[in-house]
Amino acid sequence: MPGRDTHSDERFDQVGDEVSAAVTRAASVLEEELSAGIASARRLQEKLTADRRVDPAAFDEVADRVRKDTHSLIDMVVAQLPTTGERGELTRRYASDAHDVLDSLIDLARLAPELANGLLDRVTEQGHHPSFGDGPARVDPTAGAPAAGGGPGPVS
Repeated sequence: MPGRDTHSDERFDQVGDEVSAAVTRAASVLEEELSAGIASARRLQEKLTADRRVDPAAFDEVADRVRKDTHSLIDMVVAQLPTTGERGELTRRYASDAHDVLDSLIDLARLAPELANGLLDRVTEQGHHPSFGDGPARVDPTAGAPAAGGGPGPVS
């Protein structure tokens, strides 16, 4: 190509290499954080299996890690999108909404240990002994089924 500026091409190549390196570093950090989160989730699951209880502190640890990592992921994605003009305003609103939804879901999920432990207590009081990790749960197919004549079924 006549008149091609190779100096300009080299600068674009350099910028491309720098952006690629930054994305690779960010992905590596995110992968490490996700691995640590998976390990925390496994510990929580093992404790549930062993103790038949959900440890609220361990659950909070996992929830906090998920919150932090997901906020970081949202911020990484937003950093790659336009931040000026009409599209930039839309990007900022969507990012803000994504952060708000994430926080609401994590806050709602924090109710899970109390609900799960309450359910486990109720099941145990009724003489059932829940088992975790020993295969599929056994379900009574007639529990809750309508009784003859269309009325409510038996409650266990």
